Amino acid sequence: MNKIAIIEDDIDICNMIAKFLENNKYIVHYALNGAEGIELCKSLVPDLIILDIMLPKLNGNDVLQRLRKFTNAPVIVVSAKTMVQTKIDLLKLGADDYMTKPFDLHELLARIEANLKRTSNTSCQNDTLTYRDIEINNSLVYIKEVLVSFTSTELKILRLLLQYPQKIFSKQNLYESIWNKTYAYDDDTINTHISHIRKKIKAITNEDYIQTIWGIGYKIK
Repeated sequence: MNKIAIIEDDIDICNMIAKFLENNKYIVHYALNGAEGIELCKSLVPDLIILDIMLPKLNGNDVLQRLRKFTNAPVIVVSAKTMVQTKIDLLKLGADDYMTKPFDLHELLARIEANLKRTSNTSCQNDTLTYRDIEINNSLVYIKEVLVSFTSTELKILRLLLQYPQKIFSKQNLYESIWNKTYAYDDDTINTHISHIRKKIKAITNEDYIQTIWGIGYKIK
């Protein structure tokens, strides 16, 4: 059974989500503030994390940054904030998905299942993939022999690009391959993940490995 960690300061929301997910065969634990959420994730080692942004003691942005130092588990952010820039900023910090409150529990379940499936597919690929200075070994990414942390979504995109270095992937190709659902013109999500991958590679190699083919999509240089 998959383990889910909820970091949310509203006890009623925690109980509502926990009861629903437990009825769907998940093991659920929750923390009511950011600091406790970090400790919960260190001890529980969850398969997925549901994270609120407006938290006491340590806000969600800070929690997300600290989580990414020790876990690649998918993080679904739930927040009352609806601004596009907020979503972009959180994706850059390492979030895998974003839902706006109030949300439908069945949609949350669908997103959890999609993210866990994506993570499972990535972890099942045990072959070593090498391209120039990049090596992917299981779920670990080495750039010039330096271990670099990638989220599960970033890893899936990078692996796909490296497996087919001659192919130009449209945003629709990437979205439907990675998220396993119909593309609905979501440029911000794709652009943000690609930008994050680029920055991580360039920080080590000082090169831009991903080429933008304007009006078409992306490919590995």
